[in-house]
Amino acid sequence: MVERARAWHLLLLVPFLALVTPWFNVVEPRLFGMPFFYWSQFAWIPVTAGCLAVVYLRTR
Repeated sequence: MVERARAWHLLLLVPFLALVTPWFNVVEPRLFGMPFFYWSQFAWIPVTAGCLAVVYLRTR
């Protein structure tokens, strides 16, 4: 059981991909006139919430 919970905790590493700034530090493509860097940061919010929810539900 503990081993399985640890495997689910690896999903918490996914949101840290948003911290690798050189991958996202570009202007194009734009979305509604907003540069990629900004709208990609907003896109990570539901991804992070989803990862946290899955880990919480699977490990409680």
